[in-house]
Amino acid sequence: MEQTNAVAAPVKSNAAKFVFLYLLHLVSLGFMTVSFGNVIFQIINKYIPDVVAPYMENKFAISALLVSIPIFFGVSYLLQKSLFSGELKKDSGIRRWLTYLILFVSFLIFFGWLIYFVNSFLNGEVSVKFILKTITVLAIAAAVFGFYFYDIRRPAVENVKDKVLKIFFIVSLSMVVIVFIASFFTVESPILARDRRLDDQIINNFYSINSCVDQYYRETNKLPANFTVMTADCPYLTSDNLKDQQSGQPFAYQITGTTTYEICANFRTSNIGTANNPQGVYPSGPVVNNMAHNVGYQCLKNQVYPPAKTN
Repeated sequence: MEQTNAVAAPVKSNAAKFVFLYLLHLVSLGFMTVSFGNVIFQIINKYIPDVVAPYMENKFAISALLVSIPIFFGVSYLLQKSLFSGELKKDSGIRRWLTYLILFVSFLIFFGWLIYFVNSFLNGEVSVKFILKTITVLAIAAAVFGFYFYDIRRPAVENVKDKVLKIFFIVSLSMVVIVFIASFFTVESPILARDRRLDDQIINNFYSINSCVDQYYRETNKLPANFTVMTADCPYLTSDNLKDQQSGQPFAYQITGTTTYEICANFRTSNIGTANNPQGVYPSGPVVNNMAHNVGYQCLKNQVYPPAKTN
């Protein structure tokens, strides 16, 4: 009698797939929670002014939130779907190890946040802002830890539709989307941001012109009569530095004294109160090097450095 040995079919392993999904889940969770918190902090900073910690836009947080939201909730859906179908087992080592890894990394992030806020409070930040930010961090931490502890301790997952997970999914997605929409009320529009960058480019060109004027004055003890004289003496000053790069409108230059001059251009935005003019006011005297400007055609006053030579 001929004996045949049955060969068992190889068991398909999806370990690599689920390691990838959980790691992607961890990364997207990190970006989403940190960005979510930073956007809320940005809203708090905007509407509770503090001279010690002035409001600053954080467009990176908004960008990270926009990208991480669909990734996080998409991967979450795939993982829960795999648990429901039985493709990913409830007691899988991958699920347990990587879930606790997510909790550990989340704890480090929130721990670091709390240290930063306590340090800010000790350095003089307004107490109301400190309290609101601390509540925000604790709320995010409670939501993250609460969800993953519940998920990992569920008694059954295969073919079980969990109402708690469904509610968490809807509520968390709604909150993130609401905060994301609210973030656009705290930052300038892309068009305004582009206009500001174009104006910053004009200011950078003004600095280049100032350097050439200073160099010319040091060598000749007088101001250059026009841009042509400047470019002849200053090789790195090109025609691109002497005009608005987008409109092509040339800058104007005029001498106002033995050591003073003006450079004029048409500005799209105002930088009053920004980093270029931290005092938020126009210069009180006629002879200063100040790059504060308003909207429209502006002539910025300058003085050569060093001052006139003495015999």
